[in-house]
Amino acid sequence: MIIKQISNPWRDRYQEAAFRNAQFYVETDARSGGRRVALHEYPKRNTPYAEDMGRKALRFLVQGYLIGPNYWDQKNRLIAELEKDGPGQLRLPLPYQMQDVKVTVQSYTVTEARERGGYCQVDMDFVEYGDPEFREQISTTGQVADSAFRLEDQKIGPLNNKSNAQIQNMSRYGQVRSSVMDDQWVDQGTWGS
Repeated sequence: MIIKQISNPWRDRYQEAAFRNAQFYVETDARSGGRRVALHEYPKRNTPYAEDMGRKALRFLVQGYLIGPNYWDQKNRLIAELEKDGPGQLRLPLPYQMQDVKVTVQSYTVTEARERGGYCQVDMDFVEYGDPEFREQISTTGQVADSAFRLEDQKIGPLNNKSNAQIQNMSRYGQVRSSVMDDQWVDQGTWGS
């Protein structure tokens, strides 16, 4: 009986590895994760406090290789994909829950040796790309000021509709348009009438 004919669950699920559809073979791959922990150790106390700050970004360390008469073209294609901007899909031979992962490349190394013609080793370090929603919400100074202006107009109305007494009362608490107001501050009647 040939080894390939023996039924084996991991062999049935084994798939070709690829990054952005550039295929390669895998010698080893490692996935690392865990939790981000802020460890608080206090003077004169024997009990620390480990604060869970959320899940770490997943890292994938892949030792791949290319071999054969077409390895040169495959190597060039893989390097081009590794150097592109932005994230890409990584497929490993036996990934966790058999899912591809959206990653970005941290680094890679291609090693070729004189005595190993037609072969190169590619060591790749990927990190989980995550949720791009958090990247789009950047609060610049202008955006914060715009939010403050809108909130001010909603809560106390436009500045040009205020009496001199109201404007003087507002000036005691600083320039409204130079900071973001707290809803609670306005609701408690701090501004007067």
